[in-house]
Amino acid sequence: MTDPLERCPLTAAVEIIGGKWTLIVLYALSQQPRRFNELQRLAPGISHKVLTQTVRALEDHGLVTRQVGDTAVPCVLYSLTDYGATLRPVVDTIATWGREHLDLQQPRPPMVSTPDMR
Repeated sequence: MTDPLERCPLTAAVEIIGGKWTLIVLYALSQQPRRFNELQRLAPGISHKVLTQTVRALEDHGLVTRQVGDTAVPCVLYSLTDYGATLRPVVDTIATWGREHLDLQQPRPPMVSTPDMR
């Protein structure tokens, strides 16, 4: 018997782009190619190790490419592949939804304590 989630398109997508930092990295790279340290600055709180794991996973899925420059000091530049660029509309839509969600959040009024009505 086949697992129904095995061929589920949402499961497949979430497995690839559902990591905590994945959308942040994809969004940054959708703007322009970036160096590792730039990506780290654009994702405050991400550790070097987790960023490395994230970009490697995106490379493994064919979404990101890593180019090493021919300079005395190695310069590594990450960019979206053509396949990775197909995620731009998805990432932009999620970013738009996130902005709208933040705008809708209103500060909650403080809880008013009521007398115990026993």
